[in-house]
Amino acid sequence: MERNRIRFGLMTDIHQDLMYKASDRLQEFIDQSNKEDLDFIIQLGDFCFPVPENKSFLGIWQQFDGPNYHVLGNHDMDICDKQSIMSYLGMKRNYYSFDCGDYHFVVLDANFFRTDDHYVDYSFGNYFKHGDAVDNLTDEQLVWLKEDLSHTDKPTILFSHQSLEEKDVGMNVGIHNSGKLREILREANQSAGFRKVIACMNGHNHLDGVKVIDDIYFIHMNSISYYYLGPEFNSVRYSKEITEEHPILRQSVPYEEPIYAIITLEPGLLTIKGKESTYVGPDPNVIGHSNANAGHVVSAKISSRQLKF
Repeated sequence: MERNRIRFGLMTDIHQDLMYKASDRLQEFIDQSNKEDLDFIIQLGDFCFPVPENKSFLGIWQQFDGPNYHVLGNHDMDICDKQSIMSYLGMKRNYYSFDCGDYHFVVLDANFFRTDDHYVDYSFGNYFKHGDAVDNLTDEQLVWLKEDLSHTDKPTILFSHQSLEEKDVGMNVGIHNSGKLREILREANQSAGFRKVIACMNGHNHLDGVKVIDDIYFIHMNSISYYYLGPEFNSVRYSKEITEEHPILRQSVPYEEPIYAIITLEPGLLTIKGKESTYVGPDPNVIGHSNANAGHVVSAKISSRQLKF
C-alpha cells in the first residue's frame, strides 16, 4: 500500500521559566515551521509553567498555522497539578493518539511515580522526593496503548518526554516498566506482519542519539535550549545580571542558537533534518565534564539522519 509523505516540526525542553531568551527560541521555531509549511508541530515537554506571565509565550506557540500537539514533561508540574498545566495548554488528555496522512502518532505520559503498589501523578514537584520510583507508564495507559495499536494499520511513532528505554540503576534515562511497554510494541509488530511501530522519540535528557531495540528506533531529541551539567559545574556565561535572573545558567551550557528538527515520513524512510549550534561559553569537556550521558555524547545539536524502516 502506498503511504504518502508528511512533514512535522519537533522541539523539546525549552524551559521557559528557567532559560534565558526562551521566547526568542520559540519564535524562531514557529517562524521556521510556518515557512516550511508543515503538517503539524509537537513539543516533547518541559515547556512552561501555567502562570499569567506566560500567556504571551503560549501565544507564540499558537502562531503556528496548523495543528499543534503537546507532551507533558516532568517540570511542567513543578508548581501545579497535572490538570492545571493540561488546561493551560489546551490538552484534553495526558496521553492520546492522532493520525496525519497515512501515519499514526501516540503521545504517552510517564510522569508518575510508584509507591505502595499504585501510581501517583507528578504534582507540585512531588516527584523530587521519590528518587528511583519516578518515571512510569500506568497500567491503565499500557492497556489503552495495546488497544490503540490494534485499531490502526498505519506506521506509528510514539512520543514521550522520558525515554522509553529500560531505566538503568543510577542513570536518569528510561522508564521502570519499559519491559511491559516493549512487549506490547513487539506484539503489535508481529501481529501486523510489518514494522508498524517505527520509532519512539523523547526529550528530557537533552541528548542527541539513536538506539535500535527490537527493530524499533529509540531517538533522543536534544533540548532547544541547553544541557544541564550539574551543581558541581559552575560558571558565568552571560552577564552577572542575567545569571542572577536565571540561576540555572551557572550549572548549564546554553546553546547559542535554538536547535530543533523538521521530520519527514515517507514510504520506508524517516528523515530528521536537524540543527547544529555552539555553546555559550566553554564546552563541557573543557571544564571537566565527562561529555557523555547514557552512552551518548553531549552536544549542541540534533543530528540529521535518514532511518529506514
